[in-house]
Amino acid sequence: MAAERVLVIEAGLGNLGSVGASLDRLGVSYSRIAAPPPLNQVDVGFTHLMLPGVGSFQAGMAALQRLGWHDWIRQTWLPTGRPLLGICLGMQLLASSGLEGSVDGEPVMGLDLIAGAVRPLAVGGDLVLPHVGWNAVHWQDPGLPLATGFPQGGDVYFVHSFAFYPAQPELALASCDYGGSFTAVVGDARRNVWGMQFHPEKSQKLGRRLLENFLALGPCSNAA
Repeated sequence: MAAERVLVIEAGLGNLGSVGASLDRLGVSYSRIAAPPPLNQVDVGFTHLMLPGVGSFQAGMAALQRLGWHDWIRQTWLPTGRPLLGICLGMQLLASSGLEGSVDGEPVMGLDLIAGAVRPLAVGGDLVLPHVGWNAVHWQDPGLPLATGFPQGGDVYFVHSFAFYPAQPELALASCDYGGSFTAVVGDARRNVWGMQFHPEKSQKLGRRLLENFLALGPCSNAA
C-alpha cells in the first residue's frame, strides 16, 4: 500500500486534517491539492482520488466550480479509470442534484457521476437532525471488494442531515437505518466511483479497513 499516491482535493470543504491523519496512519503517500493538476502530472503521480467534505451541497458545488475541479474530475480524472472516493458531503456531490442550499426549491446540479438526488433525511418520532454518531451499516453484497473484512452491521460514524437517493437501487451498495433506511455507501464499478456517507477516517478499525479496501482498488478499463 505504501506505493499508492492519493490526490486529496483541497477545495475548502473541510475535514482534510482527519483524512490526512488517516492516510498517514496507513503509511500512504498523498498530496492535498487546491488547484487541479495537468493530465501529465496525474498520469505519473496519482493512483487514487479522494473528495472529502462537510457543509452544504450548494456551497460544495460552488467551490468545485470556482476552483475548476468540476470539469477536471469529469474530463481529466474519470477517463483514467482510476478510483474516486467521496466522503460525507463528497459522496453527496457525486449525485446528479441536491436540495441543500437551493434557491426556491430548485435543485442544485451536482457532479452527476452517480445518478441520483440528495434530499433531506426523512425521520419521525423522537429522532432529530442531524444524524450524529455511530450506526450500523448493512451491505447488499458483502462479497464486494470494498466490503472485504467489514462485518454486516458494523458501526461507523455519521454526521449528516441529507442523504443520497440513487436513481438505480443497485447503486446503493450499503444502507443504514435512522427512522428509515438511507444509503450509506454508493458505487458504480463501471466508472470506479464510490462514496461513503459516514466518515471512515473517524470510524476506527472498520473505517481503516474501508480505506484500505478503497486503496486496494485498481483502475477499470471503461470508466468514461
